[in-house]
Amino acid sequence: MSTDFGPVIKRDFQNSKIEYAVTNALVEDSEIRVETLTFAGHLELKVHQQMMAALDEIDNALLSLDDEKRQTVYLKTIYKTMNSLILYSKEMEYVKPYIFISESLQALKAELIDKYQVQDEAVSQKQMNIPLIIQPDKKIQWLGQTNILTTLFFDLMNGVKAHGIPPLIKATPKEIELLIIDNFIDKDGQTFSLESTVKTNLKPSKQMEKRAKNDDAIDLSNYFLKGES
Repeated sequence: MSTDFGPVIKRDFQNSKIEYAVTNALVEDSEIRVETLTFAGHLELKVHQQMMAALDEIDNALLSLDDEKRQTVYLKTIYKTMNSLILYSKEMEYVKPYIFISESLQALKAELIDKYQVQDEAVSQKQMNIPLIIQPDKKIQWLGQTNILTTLFFDLMNGVKAHGIPPLIKATPKEIELLIIDNFIDKDGQTFSLESTVKTNLKPSKQMEKRAKNDDAIDLSNYFLKGES
């Protein structure tokens, strides 16, 4: 309320910075100064605000539960969810540089434990299971056409009725999408685009024209029959 924002002076997208002019609206003839806004700084402020809002929502939810056992179950469910979020924020490639996210989550959890005296009995975070995300320079390079890779995973996930092959892996299309995006690069060394071939080729049969056919596809029947013999 006490600050007027002037025009943006400089945008540095490479370093996620914006410079803008600022004056104090409460001081007559206030001198204009230049402020720098960074993506990390803006994100940290937003995370802090959302954590405070989350605490208020949890408080209100607990007040609506008139049974102590239900309140305890609710809190322990919150702890379980937060444990996963804390672990993801420490391990995920694009999140872990912003350490304040995990710190805010841990602070919120500690606040709840201290306020309501309900301890977290969940398993240790180090024992929790999260998907393995391979670093960009360690990704597996697929040297063939993209639709051959996605068709292979589609067949593994859905089976091949024409050859009597049942599904060989149990996963959702979303899980396979993330597996390919997070762990493979294409023949040119580029990350696969989720919104293009990968997502399209993992859709149901109406998208069959997008998948590899005949000699282009990897024939699972040979491997399946060998495995049975």
